[in-house]
Amino acid sequence: MIPITIILTILTGCIDGVYTKDSSGYVNPYDFINSHEHIKGKVIKVSDGDTIWIQCENGIKYKIRLLGVDTPETYRKNDPYEYITYDNTPVKNLTYLKVWGHRAKEYTKNKLENREVIAVFDKKSPKKDSYGRYLAYIFVNGEDFNEDLIEYGYARVYVSNFELLDRYLEKEEYAKKNKIGLWNVPN
Repeated sequence: MIPITIILTILTGCIDGVYTKDSSGYVNPYDFINSHEHIKGKVIKVSDGDTIWIQCENGIKYKIRLLGVDTPETYRKNDPYEYITYDNTPVKNLTYLKVWGHRAKEYTKNKLENREVIAVFDKKSPKKDSYGRYLAYIFVNGEDFNEDLIEYGYARVYVSNFELLDRYLEKEEYAKKNKIGLWNVPN
């Protein structure tokens, strides 16, 4: 017979895994993935820190722009007013931003290239951007890679209408406040 305390604990919802619910309703990455349209594939190319190509088992290739994040540009000029530090100062050193763009691309290559991933489509955001790229969250081994880019200071939040916006903004604020990654701007 199962002890009554175990039954009560389960019924009251005290056990819900290692993930905690946040304002977006995000509890468990696999619950999030399974409640959304998604595709599985292997990363075959990393264009830059926030754009990848995946190929599914059926051979179809998808160019994916990571939803909700923006890494510094490596080929075009960066806009310093897109990168505002915790104390509201723009990152005006364009060489610094370009270096972080290359670091973001390298980080993305190291974490994703030749790996199996799940691209998850948002319920609020369009499925494609104006350039025809798919907009998606990328999950690898149950981890939200888009969120990692923000948390480790490789990207800023690209503010638009998407489900995990509040969650991402919290991660960005933490990275800025603690001067993580590109937010550790020399004075």
